Amino acid sequence: MEEFTNFLFDEWPLTLAFIFITVLIGRSFLEPILSGVKTLTAQDAVRMINDGNTVVLDVRVDKEFNEGHILDSIHIPFGMLDSRIRELDEHKAKAIIVNCQNGMRSKQAGSILKKHGFTKLFSIDGGMNGWINANFPVTKKEKRKGKKTKNKSQEEE
Repeated sequence: MEEFTNFLFDEWPLTLAFIFITVLIGRSFLEPILSGVKTLTAQDAVRMINDGNTVVLDVRVDKEFNEGHILDSIHIPFGMLDSRIRELDEHKAKAIIVNCQNGMRSKQAGSILKKHGFTKLFSIDGGMNGWINANFPVTKKEKRKGKKTKNKSQEEE
């Protein structure tokens, strides 16, 4: 045991790197569990949306949202989610697919939603990038914030 302790102290840069990498890997596994957000494939998200009783919440900034979003999604930018959470109260019993550009903000937004009592939380693997890579349709027309879009979808090219 003394040899191991000496090694840890003698090779402190290596020890520090090992701890850092372990924390990063552990965090990537624990974050979905702690956030309460389950990851879905784009195909599973389509099934949920088509089955009904599911809402898509897009938490990207306006510019990203206007470049293309999932039809009928509710747009509340991540930075405004806490202050606008009441807009989602009518959807508390529904499944909510939280969507962002690559899936990172979705997990953070899911933590906020969980804190406010939302329980059926999902995120698309790869976010909007995953949706587009799966060749699912997006709409590019701007919509009013916090309301469902009422425009026709267009295929992203």
